[in-house]
Amino acid sequence: MTHDEFAARLDGDGFSLPRPMTYEPNQKPPMHAHEFDARLLVTGGELTMALDDGAVVLGPGAECEVPAGTLHSEQGGPSGATAVLATRDTAA
Repeated sequence: MTHDEFAARLDGDGFSLPRPMTYEPNQKPPMHAHEFDARLLVTGGELTMALDDGAVVLGPGAECEVPAGTLHSEQGGPSGATAVLATRDTAA
């Protein structure tokens, strides 16, 4: 998926404008959750998305959505990773 395709889908789904993210090489942040839905598109490098039930390695062009309240962790690969991240408020 291209950045333009990703951005075009966000507004219709109620997500914010995407903002750039950088993940340092081999970082291992703790599992955590957010009070918002998150959708990201990997734009460079390799990003491992760890969830309670396993992990998936994402490369450029891969998209991932993490619903609010989901325990997860993002780990940059050997050369780190870049992505664009959009969020959607879930508060009533």
